[in-house]
Amino acid sequence: MELKELVDRYQAAINLVYRKVSILLKEKINVDITSDQFPTLQYIANNKKCTSTDIAYTFGIGKSAVTAQVNRLFDKGLIIRERDEKDRRVVYLLATEKGREFVTNTEKILFEVLGKYLSNFEDEEINTFIQLLEKLARIMDEGEVDE
Repeated sequence: MELKELVDRYQAAINLVYRKVSILLKEKINVDITSDQFPTLQYIANNKKCTSTDIAYTFGIGKSAVTAQVNRLFDKGLIIRERDEKDRRVVYLLATEKGREFVTNTEKILFEVLGKYLSNFEDEEINTFIQLLEKLARIMDEGEVDE
């Protein structure tokens, strides 16, 4: 199989999964939060005292995109900003109680719905898929390329 065909198949599949999860968020949660904002909120809720730079690095997005997401999450009362006492230039992001509850409730719904899809696979298939995806992520993160 040609590389272009493999990449096209990968992109088509990952885009479809991403779209379906976005639709699930809108249909099941029915709130004014986007599929881009949820992982950011989830990251903030799971990481005490993270910064916009941490989020930009983790998700591979620009600081301006993070700023826009953070502003929207802040306006919705899902996060707060806290300045570092030693270096006032550093701003930490923390989830509010409302934000943590939102993440917990959303994860519960997503796990229930995605669990139904995953029930179509054997445990071994799921583990193999995740292991291979993790391997790809590790190789890409470490910059390993066989010449």
